[in-house]
Amino acid sequence: MLKKLNITLIVIALFFLTSLSAEEFAPVGTAVAQFMEIGLGARATGMGEAFTALANDAGAVFWNPAGLADAGKRSLFSAYNTWPAGISIGGLSMAMNLGNLGTIAVSSVYLMTDDMEITTIGRPEGTGEYFNISNYSLGLTYARYLTDKVSVGLTTKLVHEGYWDYSYSTWAIDMGTMYRTGFHGLNIAMSILHFGPEINFSGDYVDYSDPKSYDAQPDPLPKTFEKYSLPVNFRFGISFDVLKTNMHRLTTAMDMIHPNNNLEQYNMGLEYGLKDMLFLRGGYKFSADEGGLCLGGGTSLSLTGDLKIIADYSFADMGALKSIHRFSLGIDF
Repeated sequence: MLKKLNITLIVIALFFLTSLSAEEFAPVGTAVAQFMEIGLGARATGMGEAFTALANDAGAVFWNPAGLADAGKRSLFSAYNTWPAGISIGGLSMAMNLGNLGTIAVSSVYLMTDDMEITTIGRPEGTGEYFNISNYSLGLTYARYLTDKVSVGLTTKLVHEGYWDYSYSTWAIDMGTMYRTGFHGLNIAMSILHFGPEINFSGDYVDYSDPKSYDAQPDPLPKTFEKYSLPVNFRFGISFDVLKTNMHRLTTAMDMIHPNNNLEQYNMGLEYGLKDMLFLRGGYKFSADEGGLCLGGGTSLSLTGDLKIIADYSFADMGALKSIHRFSLGIDF
């Protein structure tokens, strides 16, 4: 079975690699639910989001649901990001390991903004009315080991996006697999995130770029929204322990991402651990328009009994968009 699985992994990886140069045009702006593409978790983002093969706690649901199989007996994960333009995004996941039955988790991602004043062509200074953004997803994940080295995971989730009177709700799924070779910490993993049907926003609008819409007589002629896809991401990742002793560990990781709304992306990261208690991290997103270099650190503290607390921080310089700070907290109990 493992031989067949290895062959399957190699074939998929080769197909992915040969497709990297197949598309030169970046189809930016062709997918909705962009909030689901913002990286959650300071450990992952501190390594430049090269994390598909390293996800191993309740936060794995945001990167590769197969990694959830390594979560502790009970695990809680929360993450918070500041984003440009006064946007805040966070995530929460709660996992429970059921032994031979597998691991289950519930999760949520949310995006919030301050109220924004409505402006029009006739009243560019504002109408006195305000609107806000209401974006979130709710997920249920199941993961388990198929063998002592291979795990799989599946997430089903509800996705909602709303702007003023325009919104939609739909479903999506995430799927992942992870193969732990046992050779110097070498992991090979893949995941497909945010796969779901095309959607269109409710309501209609006046298209001010089309005279037939805004200049129609006697009243403007509204249009209905076109259909858009969710931001489907195919991720292939590997990780490897360059150094591992009782005192020191140095892990390197690489992710290759094929999104349906952009060109291929390449991420690399490093993590140094001192006694698996203190961590320093760095990474680079080679294809990022802004924020290629990422840095971070964290600590893992084992307290009484099975209680362990993991706190992480990461930083990215987003250039024209200024700095991004991310925080995450994990609790095993």
